[in-house]
Amino acid sequence: MPAHSNPENTSLSQPQGLNARMKAVREMADAKGFSSDPARIWEMLALIHTEVSEATDAYKKGQPLEKVGEELTDAIIRILHLLSALDLDADQLFEAKMAVNWERPIKFNTVRGG
Repeated sequence: MPAHSNPENTSLSQPQGLNARMKAVREMADAKGFSSDPARIWEMLALIHTEVSEATDAYKKGQPLEKVGEELTDAIIRILHLLSALDLDADQLFEAKMAVNWERPIKFNTVRGG
C-alpha cells in the first residue's frame, strides 16, 4: 500500500463537520507516527506556525495561490490534530467563536485600525 493511501478508502471530499475531519487527521497522524501527546502542545503549536510561515513565504515568492492554499491546508490539518490531542470539540468551538465574531463591531481588531 502506498505511503499516501487511505486504508479505509473513505471519501474526504464529502461534507463533514470539523470533528469528523479531526478524527480522520488524528488517525492519519497516529498511523504516521506523529505525537498526539498533549504535553507536547508547544511542538504542535510550533508546527502550526511553521505551516503559516511556509504559506507566507510561498506568497512572497510569487508562487501559485494553490501552493499558498496547500500550506494553509497543512496548518488546518495541524490545528485539527492539536484540537484532537487536547480532546476538544472542534465543531462546538467553531460555532461558539463564529457567534462571538458576528457580535463584534465592524473592523474589530484590524491591523492599524482598518
